[in-house]
Amino acid sequence: MKKIIENNKNYLLFFLILISILFFFNTIAKGISNSCDFQWQPATLFWEGVNHYQKFIKNGKYDYMCQGGEYAHLLNVIYFPFTLLKWESAKIAWLIFNIFFTFFIPFLICKKFKISNYKTIILILIFMSCHPTRMTINYGQQSLLVMFFLMLPFIIKSSSSYFFSGFSSIKYSTGYILFLNFLASKEYKKFILATVPYLLGWLIYSFYTSSDPLVNFFEPFRWFLRLSYERQAIDLYTLGELYFSFKNNILYKTLLILLIFLINFFVLIKINKIKDEFLKMSLVLICPLIFFPHSNYDYVLLLPLACYSLLNFEKFINKINFYFIIYIFFFNRIFKHLLDVDWLYKPVLLLTLVLILIFNIKIYLKTSSMLTND
Repeated sequence: MKKIIENNKNYLLFFLILISILFFFNTIAKGISNSCDFQWQPATLFWEGVNHYQKFIKNGKYDYMCQGGEYAHLLNVIYFPFTLLKWESAKIAWLIFNIFFTFFIPFLICKKFKISNYKTIILILIFMSCHPTRMTINYGQQSLLVMFFLMLPFIIKSSSSYFFSGFSSIKYSTGYILFLNFLASKEYKKFILATVPYLLGWLIYSFYTSSDPLVNFFEPFRWFLRLSYERQAIDLYTLGELYFSFKNNILYKTLLILLIFLINFFVLIKINKIKDEFLKMSLVLICPLIFFPHSNYDYVLLLPLACYSLLNFEKFINKINFYFIIYIFFFNRIFKHLLDVDWLYKPVLLLTLVLILIFNIKIYLKTSSMLTND
């Protein structure tokens, strides 16, 4: 089988390109007509001088489509150019940004870690046609933008990259991992640099909406904790909510978040013992999918591990990694609907992710220890 694939790899590549382009054009068409998650309206309210957090908390609901505005202050600040456009034009402009990130992110990873041209093309095709990426483009999500900034400090080692990596803070449930990782690795200077964009976003938002800065600092968290929606995937935080039944209790939610942070912190300490920067980045980016609420489009965070695994495919653990990610990218949604047993399927998927993380850490550290002893 391997020999057949090797002898016909150019035909296989042509077939994959054709299928991927068809899928991608279909996704673009959906993005043009949908893009409901693109946070244009909350940003527009902000640039009109309205504190949208305050407004939504008071009304107990948001105003427009599925634009809940449950993101950090900074997102509304940097979305200024889009607020100059009408909704129909703004969502197309954002669609173009997401298309750019779809190609640029895998290319950047492959270029940095010297992945062959053939494998680079394969990875780009996989990423552009997989369900999480297509869902991100369809809904106008911010997942690719956040992922790009999360990767920056691993890809480029400079003060400016550490500063701009702080833009990942726009999405709390994912961006937190960057700051927690800087603390776990005792890189306090990087932590401070990454915090600056978040603080600037908060101060600009408070000033522009004439809000009390102290009150406004906590308003995104208050609004984020009050929102409830159907979770497409399970995680440790959601399991805590379900089993301890305190969905509407802010105090218990806060305590649960702190506990999850603590567990995640100790996991990151283990991950930071890994010397391989590529594997370290890949495992750090998996953590938000295990510890905090996320949706199917957030599985784009598995791309670095897919790239790492294909680069080092000769190792058995990387074969498992790669095939599991292919399953998540293309078959997860299909099997989930066919089985229709979410109470079992979701926890099993979470457990598999946890095992993937644990085995990758243990195998790398064990192998490194054996090499050191030799």
